[in-house]
Amino acid sequence: MSYQQTASSRLRTRLKRARAEALRPPPKLNVVEWADEYRVVAKQNSANPGRWRTSRVPVAYGPMLAVTEPDTQTITLMACTQLVKSEWLLTTALYFIHQDPSSILFVQPTQKLAESFSKERFAPTREVTPAIAALIAEPKSRDSGVTITHKEYPGGMLDFVGANSAVDLASRPKRITICDEIDLYPADASGMGPPLQLAEERSSTFKKRRKNLRACSPSDETSSIVWQEYLAGDQRKCFVACPHCGDEQTLVWSAETVLWDKDADGNHLPETVRYHCRGCGAGWSEAERVQAIRALVDRPDKGWRQTKKFKCCGVEQDPTLWNDRGRSLCTECGKPSMYGGHASFQVSKLYSTRHDLSAVVREWLGAHKSKEKLRKFVNTALAEVWKEKVERLDPKALAERVEPYSAEAVPAAVQIITWGADTQDDRIEVTFQGWGADEECWVLKHEVLLGDTAKKPVWDQLDELVKEPFQTEDERKLIPQAGCIDSQGHRGEMVHAFCRARVRRRIYAVKGQGNDPRGSKLIWPKTPSRTKNSGDRLYIVGVDTAKDALASRLVIQPDEAGDPTPFAIHFPHEGLSADYFDQLTAEKAVSVFQAGREYRVWRPKAEGIRNEALDCFVYGLAARLSLPNKLKARAPARVVEPERADPEPDQTETTPSGAAAVQQVIASRPQRASRGRWGAYR
Repeated sequence: MSYQQTASSRLRTRLKRARAEALRPPPKLNVVEWADEYRVVAKQNSANPGRWRTSRVPVAYGPMLAVTEPDTQTITLMACTQLVKSEWLLTTALYFIHQDPSSILFVQPTQKLAESFSKERFAPTREVTPAIAALIAEPKSRDSGVTITHKEYPGGMLDFVGANSAVDLASRPKRITICDEIDLYPADASGMGPPLQLAEERSSTFKKRRKNLRACSPSDETSSIVWQEYLAGDQRKCFVACPHCGDEQTLVWSAETVLWDKDADGNHLPETVRYHCRGCGAGWSEAERVQAIRALVDRPDKGWRQTKKFKCCGVEQDPTLWNDRGRSLCTECGKPSMYGGHASFQVSKLYSTRHDLSAVVREWLGAHKSKEKLRKFVNTALAEVWKEKVERLDPKALAERVEPYSAEAVPAAVQIITWGADTQDDRIEVTFQGWGADEECWVLKHEVLLGDTAKKPVWDQLDELVKEPFQTEDERKLIPQAGCIDSQGHRGEMVHAFCRARVRRRIYAVKGQGNDPRGSKLIWPKTPSRTKNSGDRLYIVGVDTAKDALASRLVIQPDEAGDPTPFAIHFPHEGLSADYFDQLTAEKAVSVFQAGREYRVWRPKAEGIRNEALDCFVYGLAARLSLPNKLKARAPARVVEPERADPEPDQTETTPSGAAAVQQVIASRPQRASRGRWGAYR
């Protein structure tokens, strides 16, 4: 045999082996095993690039292992940001591309976000993960079967789509659906229904072989999709053993568990924070907290256990007994509780080994004085829903809060004045409000102008009324800077005519709009609408959002010593009718379920009850938010100028800019705590 024949034979043998190796199915691994063996993290996407190690994020074991549980079809992950969410979804997609080739639908809130995820997260990961790069080519041409949003590989395909496109969601069957940021999905996709439902219907024909993954940080209690889906699942939580007593417990942020010190001047010292065991009360150092979390890796259930209540042997039970898979067991018969195939997980930053607890404390310190910032902290750091606290408002209790000031002697803290008006067939009702620093408000007076609102005289009265100056205690003169008039009803033409001639005085025609399945409305819109017939400007006011704000502020007790109280509402001892407070509290918040979402609206407490005072206050608040002023320290007052005729309206004038700076700043008054802690402010 010649040398050439021998070399050729060896080459053919090597080629056969290589071909056999390529065709040989990969070993059956679960997602954790696969990721530790094959996954590589791109440097663009992580502070710790390189080979994936699940042990670096111990809480990831739960949702990752659930993917390959034979009796699990649906997995919901309600998680904080920057910990496990996106990597879990991406790793699962890669697993099914390589390990169990299937058709995959990867859904983002919009098509633009879907393209961004493909380019910024998937593409770099494909490049650095050889097992995936060998299966999916780069998107070079249309006929390659690979584009930015469409990837083909042996045995399947992956499509990145937006939740706003019903056509893409309902295009073809998909065994695997991966839905990211589901709380940001529109309530309805092109009139065909909720996007999450549309996407997951694509997998229905695969029956028990289907896998539906969803992930998001939660939002409001009444509207959060991921929260509702978490409750629908088996509500798995991670139990960590105390380094001191061994008690296994979930990590929660509360006044009893997360404590830190202050210095002699009352300054917070986040670096002194300790997590305190709910069993023995011992404080954990940061090293002990991290080690307790890392120890989860060595436990059979990785710390994850079902916590959803169940009934067995005729007994309603809160799970207290589990098997080594974390499945809850009946305390009577010892059998596992019924499981419907939906695993749901909750993960907060308290479980992170990447985030020091002191960093989470600093995040809270920067958020707790602002309702909107605190809401973000609760949602994105604690992975908890925001629960709007609306206490029952007692009109008698509010009436007892009147203070010794009047419209004739406006408190010195007032810097600007606005008003809101409600129109009826036989009258116009107007409320004037004074505003100080940090949105503190003083109701000045509520006027009722009697007259046929279809005729001019009563409108002339209104014109004179809203031009009258107010005298302050420190002898300044203030005139109202903005006002809103309700244009709904059959006096709309009169309202628009009145506002059209006074646009430069910031007098606006408004229309109230409540919440709906698409979400809450802004109190003051970014841009005005136009009426169909006359083309007049019409400002859509988010009345339910405004009433939420009002309810939150009414429960704040003004400081008895007269010190500034952010967001508090004051009432004068004169200038308000006997039934003013009944009207101000005439409505209540109720939950409505529509188009697959729950949301909150305000409805009258009783049929026929009067609520003009409430409407006027809401429109006065909207007028305040229309102004660019963000009041902090005492500002120079606007002095009355000589009266002049109203100019012709300037049709090119735009809405006063800067309203976003004060839009919907709704917060409860913080109280001083003896030690830095969460519970003092919640």
